[in-house]
Amino acid sequence: MLAIALIIFGVVAIGSGIWMLGQENSSTIDQKSLENAIAAAIKDSNFTSKEENLIRDTALQEGKDPEPIIKKIKEDLKASIDEPETELIDVNVKAGLDFEKFIVMKFNKDYFVIKQWAGDKYVEGRYAETTLDPDLQLELKLGNKRFPVAVECKWRSNVKGDFIRFANDGQLERYQAFETRTKMPTFIALGVGGIPSSPDALYIIPVSAFKKPIQHMANISKYWKPMDNDFFFDQEKGELR
Repeated sequence: MLAIALIIFGVVAIGSGIWMLGQENSSTIDQKSLENAIAAAIKDSNFTSKEENLIRDTALQEGKDPEPIIKKIKEDLKASIDEPETELIDVNVKAGLDFEKFIVMKFNKDYFVIKQWAGDKYVEGRYAETTLDPDLQLELKLGNKRFPVAVECKWRSNVKGDFIRFANDGQLERYQAFETRTKMPTFIALGVGGIPSSPDALYIIPVSAFKKPIQHMANISKYWKPMDNDFFFDQEKGELR
C-alpha cells in the first residue's frame, strides 16, 4: 500500500509541476505577445485606431487593463512629435559643435580624411546649398583607394518617454536624397544624454533605415555603438560601426 501511495503522490507532483510550468510559459508567451503588439503598433510612429484596438484586445486577453498602456503610447508619441523644431536644429550651437568634435575624434586620422565639415552659417534665410548636406564628409584611405562616407551629427539631452526624434521630416528626406545623389553611404550619429562631448549613449543610424525620424527606442537600439571604440567603416557592406 505504501508503494502505491508513493506512486500516486509522484504522479500528482509531476502533474502539478507540468501544470505550473505550462502556466509560467503561457505567462511568458502572453507577455511577449503584448510586447510584440505594442512594437508593431508603434513601429512607424503612427498609432492608428486599428493598432489601438489590437493593443486593447491583446491586453484584455491577457487579463491586463489596456487603457494605461494605450495612454502611455499616445503620451510618448505626442511628446516626440511636439518637440520644438528649434531644438531639432541644435539651437545651442556650442552643444552641436561639441558633439561634432566628439564624433570627429572617433575617426582615426591615420585612416580617415575630413573632406568637408559644414558650418550651418546663414543670414535672413540665406545659406549655402552645402549647409543642407550632412555635417561631415570623410574618406577612408586604404592604400591607393578612397571610400567616401557622410555623417550627420545629432545630440539629444534626453529621451521623452519611449520615443526619440533624431531629425525632422525634411532633414531626413534631404539626407536620404543626398545619399542617392552622391552614392555616398550616409549615417546619423545620434548621441543621447550626458553632455555633447561625452554622451551617455551613441547610435549610428543609416539614413535609409527609417521612413520617419521619430522612432521607438527599441527600433534604435540595434544601432547602438560602444562608446570607447573608434569608428570602423566596412566599405564592402557600406556599414559604419
